[in-house]
This record gives sequence, structure tokens and C-alpha cells, in this order.
Amino acid sequence: MDQQRDEVVLSDSAAKMEGAAGDLAAQTQELARAKLEEVKPVLRNLQASAGDAINNVTDLARKASNVGVQAAAQAGDAIQSAAREIGSQAYQQATRAQGYVSQFVTEQPLAALLIAGAIGYGLALLMVRRSS
Repeated sequence: MDQQRDEVVLSDSAAKMEGAAGDLAAQTQELARAKLEEVKPVLRNLQASAGDAINNVTDLARKASNVGVQAAAQAGDAIQSAAREIGSQAYQQATRAQGYVSQFVTEQPLAALLIAGAIGYGLALLMVRRSS
């Protein structure tokens, strides 16, 4: 009889433990669901914030690219303008030099002829030395 009573008590205890374990599992599952539902809005906000951050970075990169393109265009314009100015000055100097040479040749034709001959002779010597 004691043995039978012990078995009944044991069986009742096992059933109670099984019920308690089931209740604990259900409570744990429900708590996990509740916490997941609490976290979902935070995750959505983080996702939206990350999207906004990516959009901001993209906009900044686009603006930086535009600024770089504008700076390159301005630098090109400045270089072109400087080259035109230098070309114009070189042309003016060459025109003045031509005037001086023409005036010198008109005033002293014999000296100009000797200078031209000396320059030609010097160039001929340079060409002969290169080909040797």
C-alpha cells in the first residue's frame, strides 16, 4: 500500500512538474514574442535611419563630384585664358623683333648679311656633327 501511495504521489508530482514545465515553456515563448514585437519598431527605425544615412552620403558624394567637375572646368578655363595671353604676348614680341630686324637690315645690309652667313655656317656645322 505504501508502495502504491508512493507511486501515486510520484505520478502526481511528475504530472505537476510536466504541467509546470509546459507552463514555463509557454510563458517563455510568449515573453519572447512580446519582446520581439517591442523590438520591431526599433529595428524599422534603424532601417529607415540607415536608408536616410545612405541617401545623405549619396547626395554628399554627388555634390562633391559636381564641385570637382566645376573646379576642373574653371581650371581648364583659367589655363586656356593664360595660354591665350602668353600666345598673344609672344606674337607681339615676335612682331616687334621682326620690325627691329627689318630696320637693322635696312640700315646696315652688309652687317646683316655677315650675321646671316655666320648663323647659317653654325647651323651647318651642327648638322654635320650630328650625322657623323
